[in-house]
Amino acid sequence: MNVTYSDMKPDTASVANGSLIAGEELRDTTELKETLGLYRKVLFEQILPLWSTVGADHARGGYAETLSARGRGAPGPRRVRVTARQVYAMCEAAELGWNRLAAEAGVRHGCRFLALHTSAGGFLFHTLAADDSVSDIGFDLYDQAFLLFAHAHAWRLLRDPDIVERARLLRQSVVERFAHADGGFVDRLDKPFPLRSNPHMHLLEASLAWLPLDPDPRWRELADTVVALFLSRFVDRERGILRETFGADWTPVEDAGRCRVEPGHNYEWAWLLMRWEALTGGDAGAFPLGMVGFAETHGYDPLRRVAVNEVWSDGSASDGKARLWPQTERLKAWLAVARRSQGPDRWRAEKFALDAAGTLMSYLQTPVAGLWHDVMLEDGSFAAGDAPGSSLYHIICAIGELQRYVDSREEYA
Repeated sequence: MNVTYSDMKPDTASVANGSLIAGEELRDTTELKETLGLYRKVLFEQILPLWSTVGADHARGGYAETLSARGRGAPGPRRVRVTARQVYAMCEAAELGWNRLAAEAGVRHGCRFLALHTSAGGFLFHTLAADDSVSDIGFDLYDQAFLLFAHAHAWRLLRDPDIVERARLLRQSVVERFAHADGGFVDRLDKPFPLRSNPHMHLLEASLAWLPLDPDPRWRELADTVVALFLSRFVDRERGILRETFGADWTPVEDAGRCRVEPGHNYEWAWLLMRWEALTGGDAGAFPLGMVGFAETHGYDPLRRVAVNEVWSDGSASDGKARLWPQTERLKAWLAVARRSQGPDRWRAEKFALDAAGTLMSYLQTPVAGLWHDVMLEDGSFAAGDAPGSSLYHIICAIGELQRYVDSREEYA
């Protein structure tokens, strides 16, 4: 099967300026279902067969950091958290209806590796050298967030009580040892500064994954703590955008009164905040929609139809290249907007989601089926290079969100 970018291209002449043309509305789920069907076929027949076999390292354990353009693994250093992300991906694959036995085998394979590369306090190590010795002994908040996330999905699939206990221990260790005196958490135990919003985002994601699975109220407390920090520190209330980096006292890092903004993270935070609202009844105000609006207005290139890597907070260009992962976050954010909208607002959000889906499919068109391009250059071509294993987390999460959205639309049609 060879799905092309043009196969995915929606009739979205109005997407760039955000308007709707008469007769253009999606009044049923036909286009969404067709798009989902294409993605499921690519995922089940190309991506998962490759990454569950060649992408699983049975000699060294865990999963490959990258696969080459010829679809082969390579020796070299590895980030341990890539395996945590692949554990999630295999769990989500089972949830979406892929081969459950293969998915469970992949999850158990990954969990064994993670258990061997955690400290006595439950912390995940950061990087392994080519000989599999631990080359970075510092503990990173971003890594711990993904281990919590992997634990949640592994528990959902395997129902092993030991997973819950390990997750609770890790959560307690994070809260106690990574805590910042002025709220939130430091980035690393050995190099705590600068502070960043991004690890907190994934800590929120992990907490939300646990909410429906474990009655322990401390998951809700952790999620609410991160959202409170978002509202008090991370969001620029005047401009309605996400700040990325901070000094030791949570002062935003700026350059001549402006800061760098990643459209992908604005989409991703918006999606998570809307999930938090749906799961808890909380209120993040107008910020989720505001961040999506800023990213779409200033961080989307209508010529290439991509979310770019980075802009300045005044809307000017910073980095016009476009990695794969912001495209998945754009898709998820617009599906979340559509879920909470009605009538023309919902149809418009669905059009944006279809546009993002079409863009994402272009990254999956590679000579070896099951791989992806990581970076689109400013001229619209793709940079040569390996396919990062960590991208599967983004891809399968976006497909899962599309599946759940289509299911919900049909349920209430």
